[in-house]
Amino acid sequence: MSGYGLIGADTPIDDLLEQYFPGAPRNVLYEAFEDETNALLAALLMEMRGDDIDQNVSGDSEAVYYSEPGVPVDDTDEETVSWDFAADTVVVYGFDSPIVVAFKATNKADRFIPLTPSDAPFSLSPPGGLGASKLWYRKMTEGDASTSLNVLALK
Repeated sequence: MSGYGLIGADTPIDDLLEQYFPGAPRNVLYEAFEDETNALLAALLMEMRGDDIDQNVSGDSEAVYYSEPGVPVDDTDEETVSWDFAADTVVVYGFDSPIVVAFKATNKADRFIPLTPSDAPFSLSPPGGLGASKLWYRKMTEGDASTSLNVLALK
């Protein structure tokens, strides 16, 4: 039996996931996906989609991700979180009250995605990538409690 544990940093699963999420802090993957099975499933889906993980460059230069922890959600007015690339996958997690998110500009119809705490972690990664560089968010209704959310955007 191996001396490696399956949960935590410096495990064989971390080494495997490093290929798919280069440069991302190892604990961010656990927080976003909640367990190794979901993180490995995300890596498998990326592989099936044809994402090239072997680009013959160092991990730091190819890493394209954005992480924003603890974003306060305390109003029904829309706020935004932006990053400087078109993300293929966006994960929203860590909220404990109903929220509404959107990835389309404010002039688009049917843009809102209502989320409850049971939906967390919420991940959106359509075939061909999401192509989003901004997340709009707000409380679902005025009576909902304030909360915070974490955002992870991956290229």
